[in-house]
Amino acid sequence: MIDLHCHILPGVDDGPATVAEALALARVARDDGITTIAATPHVNSDYPAVGAAGISGAVEALQGRLDAEGIDLRIVTGAEIAATRAVELDDDGLRALTLGGGPWLLLECPLTATLTPGFAGVARSLTRRGHHVLLAHPERSPLFLRSPALLSELVGEGMLAQVTAGALSGRFGRTVRDLALTLVKRGTAQVVASDGHGVLRPARIAGELRETGISPALTAWLARDVPAALLEGTELPSRPETAPPSPRGRLLRIVGG
Repeated sequence: MIDLHCHILPGVDDGPATVAEALALARVARDDGITTIAATPHVNSDYPAVGAAGISGAVEALQGRLDAEGIDLRIVTGAEIAATRAVELDDDGLRALTLGGGPWLLLECPLTATLTPGFAGVARSLTRRGHHVLLAHPERSPLFLRSPALLSELVGEGMLAQVTAGALSGRFGRTVRDLALTLVKRGTAQVVASDGHGVLRPARIAGELRETGISPALTAWLARDVPAALLEGTELPSRPETAPPSPRGRLLRIVGG
């Protein structure tokens, strides 16, 4: 699997504080079946020093430690960019923060109601400037919890949506879980990622999805096939055919063909 949203770089943002913690996060990811991680530290006003050059250097340093420790995991560059920072960066600055050096930017959906006004306009402005936008964790955003139809509009305009694996398993509560499952069911979400941060937010995808009823075929599409296409800048593969969800315990069941 390929994890396109993970805060694995040590001492950069609210991810692991030390190299040892980053290595522990990496081991969990590898044990979960993840082979590639896009390091996506926050690029926002809380971490003003975080930039493309620092991210690149931190990725190179962490990759060296992973190799030395025999952890078979590839780290590529990326960033989780807040809308408020995205409007301040020029096109070259944005391109330096894409996932794996490809054409896609990971744009953070606002997690507080105070940041929601104008978000859709910023996202649309980025696409008009020629950038490809992957929307991070919309299922946790008050904006899209209140108006999932807006997310459908943005995806219909060519953006993609990334759901957090832990949201699908209920880590963020039932309301978030229900929206996350609905987005996957309807095809509004095309990527599942860990949004891993550390011990309390591990870099796990398969482990989180195991009890949701999402089929292996659909899991592979969400967490391997589509992420690979985004990193390579190629056309998205066709989604597996799916059947309507049916009850499975307290979760919905989503079956991929």
